[in-house]
Amino acid sequence: MKDYYKILGIKPSATIAEIKKAYRALAFKYHPDKNPDNSFSEAHFKEIQEAYATLSDSYKRDAYDDERWLSGMSSKTKQQEEITPKWLLNICSQLNTSLAAIDTHRMSQGALQAYILLILTDAHLGILQHYNDKEINNSIITQILKATHKLKAIYLDEIEKRLVILAAGDAGMLQAIEEHVDERMRKSRQEKLLPYFIILITLALCVLMYYYGKLG
Repeated sequence: MKDYYKILGIKPSATIAEIKKAYRALAFKYHPDKNPDNSFSEAHFKEIQEAYATLSDSYKRDAYDDERWLSGMSSKTKQQEEITPKWLLNICSQLNTSLAAIDTHRMSQGALQAYILLILTDAHLGILQHYNDKEINNSIITQILKATHKLKAIYLDEIEKRLVILAAGDAGMLQAIEEHVDERMRKSRQEKLLPYFIILITLALCVLMYYYGKLG
């Protein structure tokens, strides 16, 4: 994640007035018109605009602050009562929204696994078990399974263990978790065999071309 507060040179507690003031000063300083043929200024100007677009919008800023804290970038202390099942479900929904907007073939599999495990920490599982809201817990499981749709099987083991704990014996959810992991393992095996399959097809075509050439 980019640190938008650092980009604008402000504190995470900055008011909207302070955000606007910092943005105007930096935008004026790094505007491409004032720095022609300066690739650094142009790139930094885009980052400044990106940071301002997020931090000047209260909804986007709240979502960003949650993700920033969850990823360990923020030293802001979240009080235990602020982390509710609904908050965790919202984080899962935001994750899938983010994944839908990126090329999942180029994303870091390890980073995605680490982020999901941050959602499913022992402390968070304890909160979910304490509230024992079956509907929200099942929704979180569903969202996590959706987020791991393209995650390689080798990254699923620890996530599966934590989802099983969250399922708390729910037969339907346990079956959904098992089927999802089995499907990912099956596809993983197929992906490993695909290069060999391509080689065999290529060799077969070469042999056919050779014999047809001799017959011709």
